[in-house]
Amino acid sequence: MLSGDLEPIGGKDMPVFDDKNSFNLRISNAEIAMNTASLTSAFNSYVFASPKSPLKDVKMTIADGKLKVKGRLHDKGDIPFETDGELTPTPDGKLRMQADKIRALHLPVKGLRDLIGKDIADFIKTEKVPGLSADGNGLIFDLKSILPPPHIEGAVTAVRIEGQNLILTFGTVVKVKTSRSESGNYMAYTKINSDSAN
Repeated sequence: MLSGDLEPIGGKDMPVFDDKNSFNLRISNAEIAMNTASLTSAFNSYVFASPKSPLKDVKMTIADGKLKVKGRLHDKGDIPFETDGELTPTPDGKLRMQADKIRALHLPVKGLRDLIGKDIADFIKTEKVPGLSADGNGLIFDLKSILPPPHIEGAVTAVRIEGQNLILTFGTVVKVKTSRSESGNYMAYTKINSDSAN
């Protein structure tokens, strides 16, 4: 169940479903599943699509209850790397992956860092990627910026893993009774009385 608003953008008076760039989805409360195959596709085709992107050939999977990320450090000569870690929401509603281990050239990054004199954050130049930042051994994802249109706005308050799916909670999920079965895909709309909303 999702509760939120479709916000027209780009000078549009109203959302146009055939134009994904005509609106943002502002989420108040929701629970959304994202599988790792879809995330892998989004990161390769959207987040890291630029020729100047620091990462290439990214692949995301879930193993032992953690998100595993593999790829190539493009601005380091396409050095292969991998990292994995647990996912938690940040206080400002973003998604943080705290890396347990980071490896490049099959060596711990710390060892490689000693050779070239740079810290872990320098291996992934997140300033080149909108919506991605580094904090110590953590990578922070701003879903509004890293996912393709229509962009979503909302604070992630919880995350859990089910199989190869990330289940993200936005706000506090409240079950809303509908007049039809909740099986299958559908969209429910509620009319808001403008007088009572003021």
